[in-house]
Amino acid sequence: MYNLFAFFIGLGFLIFIHEAGHFLVAKLFRVRVLVFSFGFGKRLFGFRHGDTDYRVSLIPLGGYVRMAGDSPEENVPSNPDEFLSKPKWQRFLILVAGPVMNITIAILFVAALAMIGREETVSRPVVGEVDPNTPAARAGLQRGDVIVSINGDRVEDFGDVRMHISSSANTPLQVVYKRNEVPRTTTLTPIREDSEYGPIGRAGFKPGWESVVGGVEKGSPAERAGLRAGDRIVAVNGTPIREMSEYARLSDDAGVKPVRMDVQRGRQRHSFKVAASPEWGDTGRGVLMESRFFQLPLLPALRYSVQENWRMLRFVFAAVKRMVRGEGSVKELSGPLAIARISGEVLRLGILNFIALLSVISLQLGVMNLLPIPVLDGGHIMILLIEGAARRDLSLRVKERIQQLGFAVLATLMIVVLYNDVIMSFMRMKNG
Repeated sequence: MYNLFAFFIGLGFLIFIHEAGHFLVAKLFRVRVLVFSFGFGKRLFGFRHGDTDYRVSLIPLGGYVRMAGDSPEENVPSNPDEFLSKPKWQRFLILVAGPVMNITIAILFVAALAMIGREETVSRPVVGEVDPNTPAARAGLQRGDVIVSINGDRVEDFGDVRMHISSSANTPLQVVYKRNEVPRTTTLTPIREDSEYGPIGRAGFKPGWESVVGGVEKGSPAERAGLRAGDRIVAVNGTPIREMSEYARLSDDAGVKPVRMDVQRGRQRHSFKVAASPEWGDTGRGVLMESRFFQLPLLPALRYSVQENWRMLRFVFAAVKRMVRGEGSVKELSGPLAIARISGEVLRLGILNFIALLSVISLQLGVMNLLPIPVLDGGHIMILLIEGAARRDLSLRVKERIQQLGFAVLATLMIVVLYNDVIMSFMRMKNG
């Protein structure tokens, strides 16, 4: 139930914003709007202002705008306030306004989150433990390698590395990395692996977190023992370590027993006996990863948002390109069930995480609606551009055939994503 609530609130809001874009520009060009509805189905309540019925409908999944004369059968060319009676450039702007609103919302949401600020773990693009007989091992990557770029895209942190790999199953990636400050190049082909949210790419290596104490929880065993932020852990129970993953493994192995931690603090070496406490997890000791507080003022936040959204778009286009080339799979497409599940889980993490998810969905919704697929906004825009280039309107018969083709494509796509949703839900239930 919680998942459905998050789904209806999130996707409903984004679709409503999309339709509001069409509505506002239509009003700007004095198109007679008959209905502006929040939701679909039976009218529950509303009011009429001028020619428009502003209503709330039964199914709260977005909304719709109905304009006078928006189909050839209903259009009366002598009525200048009907959609198809307007000049092509005005119809173009009305159609493109919906996707533009979604893209704008994505930019504003990401910028707002950047201005609010967040504590984030410092994740350098360093290779940690490499599993044997995996794509990373076959590519020759080793612990300590610093990844510089993937397919020509510079990576700033391990999140960039993870994004490239997870979205590129069975696709060769050119990886530039440094080993002992010497640049090297290799080809890494992530394998396809089914996850809870669908197929993703896996390379077989973990991030290389430096064994530096980022902070200690207030009142934790680590704080009581005397550990401080900036301490470099060099050994646990006499075993030398270089990465936080090694510390975590040795700490877990010790269970509820205390561990002896040797740390380098400046030029001095200290030894601490750190207990475990159930208050900080089963074997938790209160040691935090290295982190930083990320926050930007207005203009840098907007610039950062545009860059981040463009980066996300490139991953979307890369995924579409892989499917067109046959390197990807339609199993990677998720439908409403998957979106509802993800929305519910993210909303449980907090409203800011939910807003971040909505920004991603809004961006994809806006861009997908611009694709030249009949029935979508992009399909109508494509017809307008063809008619503008040919300097004549396409016949009604041709337009009907194009719309029928578009409907068939979308219907097939919906069947595929719903099938994927049902299969993934069944597998989750089967696996508990």
